[in-house]
Amino acid sequence: MCRIVVFLVSLAVPARAQFLSIGGGALFSQDLRSEAQPGMVGSPARSDFDRSGLLAVDVGFPVLPFLGAGLHYSYSRPGLFLQRGDAFGSSAQLQLRTHTFTVDARLRTPQAFGVRLYALAGIGLSRFNLDVQQLVEVPFPGNTPEGIVSPVFAFGGGVEKTIFPMIGVKLEVRDDVTPISEDLFRPGGGWHRVALIGGIVLGR
Repeated sequence: MCRIVVFLVSLAVPARAQFLSIGGGALFSQDLRSEAQPGMVGSPARSDFDRSGLLAVDVGFPVLPFLGAGLHYSYSRPGLFLQRGDAFGSSAQLQLRTHTFTVDARLRTPQAFGVRLYALAGIGLSRFNLDVQQLVEVPFPGNTPEGIVSPVFAFGGGVEKTIFPMIGVKLEVRDDVTPISEDLFRPGGGWHRVALIGGIVLGR
């Protein structure tokens, strides 16, 4: 994680980035539950995620006066309790070390009284590394997966406030939407992870 952050920071100057942002916040992951079926043996499958802290780094590049492109990276480590819903009561307690990379488009408003609003949309990948804390019966038929890679579609927005020349602060909300792997929830489906991020913005 540290090497990724250092790489993005070192990329900003030679690449003539428009801004560099470093921040942190909280990640709220959607809990998932399957529907109970007639004649089902055992409880319905479910995956419950803990709220987690989050580290985020963004590097932005100008495209048009009010449109920019950027690279986004975030790291979080939510806990997960999953229950398979099989006849054996299989379950697992995990930590998900999560790395998310997206390429974002950012639409900004003109600045007024040092304040600027922006909206973003992006695509990328998330990698989930599973740290097993407890297994009951057989939650993973075969071996526990070491890493899971899933596509991400991100959207959100925020507000920036300039406090000194070329230095500002921001508050951002973004939703990373992922087709969740059946290793984390069966039968799969869409999964939302909402991040609330505050940070320092250098540049503009």
